[in-house]
Amino acid sequence: GILAGLVSITAGCGNVESGSAVAIGLIGAFVYQGASMLLVKLKIDDPVDASPVHGACGIWGVLAAGLFDWGKGLDHFNGWSGWTCMQDADGNCQTGIGGTAIAAQLILVLSVIAWAGTLSTVAFFALKKTGMLRIDESTEEMGMDQKQHSPTRAYVLSNEKSTEIL
Repeated sequence: GILAGLVSITAGCGNVESGSAVAIGLIGAFVYQGASMLLVKLKIDDPVDASPVHGACGIWGVLAAGLFDWGKGLDHFNGWSGWTCMQDADGNCQTGIGGTAIAAQLILVLSVIAWAGTLSTVAFFALKKTGMLRIDESTEEMGMDQKQHSPTRAYVLSNEKSTEIL
């Protein structure tokens, strides 16, 4: 939950107020939990829940940066201006541009998903075709630690040297 909240607030940390940051982080914890439960339901293996934390909470954080960036009031948007409103050519605060900002952030999210998805598909396809995507069945049954990383020596708690060789 804590890491999910931190990832969620990262996109908007420079332009949302403290109370909004707490709300974004709290909602991020629920976004993480829902995404994690969805992966389990879909039987997708993600042992460290990296996709729910960084993927789902990152998406939420980017959208929340626009949703909670209120500036002077609900009709102002700070954007890259920090704590001052976005200004028009005359130097006046622009109003009613929140929808445009949310649309831009949604386009950003979709672009990153398309970019990362395309590169991942190419990489995983190449690994699959070269036979490097999965380990062999005997290693899978035995476990990678026991097969290649000699855990009997790595986890010994006594001072005696282990002479056992796998």
